[in-house]
Amino acid sequence: MSEEREGADTKKHDDLAKERLVSIRNVPDEATATLLRDFLRSQGIEANAVPVQMPWLSTLETLHYGSWGRIEVLGKDQERAKALVEEYLAAVPEETPGDEP
Repeated sequence: MSEEREGADTKKHDDLAKERLVSIRNVPDEATATLLRDFLRSQGIEANAVPVQMPWLSTLETLHYGSWGRIEVLGKDQERAKALVEEYLAAVPEETPGDEP
């Protein structure tokens, strides 16, 4: 039984190693990148926040690329991740009783 599990784990690891990472969205800052990465992970999608900045030259790289970095996911999750992020960013907060406009 243990050998079967090890074989299944090895196959899963090999499949993930072959899976390519794809960029689904550029993000303007680290806070947005962290927010989206954590949101996708809460939805069962492995995601990474990848900065384009270099230490000591962060402002220059942001100006050059026009963003802080990007969100990357596995290729197999690309469409679902894009849809989730678009829906998340389009959401409008609900007003709670007592809130004034």
